[in-house]
Amino acid sequence: MVSVPMEKADALIVLGGEPFARPTEAARIYKEGVAPRVFVTGLGDFSRNRQILKGGGVPEARIVTESKATTTYENALLLKPLLEAAKVRSALIVTSPFHTRRALATFRKVMPGINFGVTDASIGWWSRPEGRGDLNRFAAIEFLKTVEYWVLYGV
Repeated sequence: MVSVPMEKADALIVLGGEPFARPTEAARIYKEGVAPRVFVTGLGDFSRNRQILKGGGVPEARIVTESKATTTYENALLLKPLLEAAKVRSALIVTSPFHTRRALATFRKVMPGINFGVTDASIGWWSRPEGRGDLNRFAAIEFLKTVEYWVLYGV
């Protein structure tokens, strides 16, 4: 896990792939005043993530969605024009703990002109004994994806 916190940012980025902890943590961070906008990306769960953000106190007008990305690399590629149009210069990525390193490296590679930080959205399940197997399984998958991204994208 990598943590690059930010006290202030132009935007929060909620990556798809986990439709509970990530938007819940992003809503909490939004309410702390860290960033005035939230970008949600990812095919499949973007709508649910947006609903959780709204339920967590983020006004709908402050949420921007991208609904086509199916990978972390596509998250970055498809968000790039949206972030540029919004003149975002700094953004805090909110993702799962095992995903922080690859997500941060990918976004920095695709958008070197933006200052990115990353924070993990942990869920209590993973710290319980019955959740450890899931955490270990996701960590092993993430290791393989990290190797893949290194080979394919130099990340």
